[in-house]
Amino acid sequence: MNALVENGIISEMECGNNFAYIINDSNLFLSTEYKVLQSQEEGCFVKCMKLLYNGKIQFYYLVNGYKSLANMFSSIDADGFMTIMTNVFSSIISVQNNGFLSCQNIDISFERIYVDPNTYKVALIYLPVSKRFFQDEASFENELRTSLVKVISSIATLASPKTTQFMADLSNGMLTVKDLYEHIRGGKSHILTGVPPTRERVNNSTKERHLRIIAMNAPTRVEVVVTKDNFVIGKNAAAVDGAVTFNKMISRIHCRITNNQGRYMIADLKSANGTYVNRVRLVPNQPHPIQNGDIIRLADSDFQVVID
Repeated sequence: MNALVENGIISEMECGNNFAYIINDSNLFLSTEYKVLQSQEEGCFVKCMKLLYNGKIQFYYLVNGYKSLANMFSSIDADGFMTIMTNVFSSIISVQNNGFLSCQNIDISFERIYVDPNTYKVALIYLPVSKRFFQDEASFENELRTSLVKVISSIATLASPKTTQFMADLSNGMLTVKDLYEHIRGGKSHILTGVPPTRERVNNSTKERHLRIIAMNAPTRVEVVVTKDNFVIGKNAAAVDGAVTFNKMISRIHCRITNNQGRYMIADLKSANGTYVNRVRLVPNQPHPIQNGDIIRLADSDFQVVID
């Protein structure tokens, strides 16, 4: 269930093969966005009609002839999935380039991404109201990335070298939506490759490499730079070297990253909800090596390791 339905801002109604969203407060309606949406008939959106239902504004979506992406998973292979993803990201970029519409108003639940089963063309659901599905563009992208990683990991028929690389790219917070789109289409990947961190020789001088962890599913951009050889991370800014405060499930003193001549290790400091490296939970106080591109999880927040 999406957040707007959950919070009572909109109601959802099935209408045969189609469906509708009912806006419980008509003052939320954005007429300009609706007009722009109506002008996109040949674009990337499901056709939408504004009606009245019991005195409230209803957006009626004509999805007959499409299948939801959720219902497509059982019938497509990895290549079909990647074709659909190409069209999904192309549509998202079109919205980003539009200037009048916002990705924050796109319902990206797999039940509401629609696909033509014959052509794999994608049609998105857009809701022109001032209360948005996502509080900002970063939240939209994080939700999209996280949900796609989860579905690729959980459906065996989607496994392939292409989807494995796609999953790695999705987990790389440094790649933009446009980068991901180019990678799907066969462009060069910029995913960090896990080369062991060392000191590099550059122009006959030694360059010290530094480690950062970048949040992948935070409400805003969060980056922690490891600035000392013994670096403690947690949510209590007064007790740690690097504070991560957006997630209450992260412990006051959560983990420690150490640097021994360019070889980085991480150790859980008996945190309540655990520290993970590439989905493996660490034994408290036992250091574990980390490299470029690794995914660290603190409680339920993911961070990508970047060493440069």
